[in-house]
Amino acid sequence: MNGLALTWTLARRELRGGVRGFRILIACLALGVASIAAVGTVSEAIVAGLRADGRALLGGDVDLRLLHRTTTAEQVAFLAERAAAVSRTVEMHAMTRPVERRDSRAMIELKAVNDAYPLVGNVALVPDVALDEALARRDGT
Repeated sequence: MNGLALTWTLARRELRGGVRGFRILIACLALGVASIAAVGTVSEAIVAGLRADGRALLGGDVDLRLLHRTTTAEQVAFLAERAAAVSRTVEMHAMTRPVERRDSRAMIELKAVNDAYPLVGNVALVPDVALDEALARRDGT
């Protein structure tokens, strides 16, 4: 018996009981197709959002990151020659604790920016305060 004849014989035997046995197969196929379509839709939405708002999300056209070292003077000069504006940020992770409760600690992330930040868009704070005022030194700190 060749492959096609065997396939047809097995299919006929399965169909003797009716199409009811195929419900689970059809449900699994529908679920698989729906999952693939959903992943494709979400992926396209994320890519479209990055295309539309990439500059604002990154804070500029290009985002360069260095880990565990700072930029050299030559690197800064190279970027300054080729860019309309350059903004610099420094990020740091640290532990903090209140003075009153020495056993209570929390992980924090500090971010320092220069005067050119942000290159694109505006910083929105709640309550509505200017960025310079929010970052101003108070009481010597």
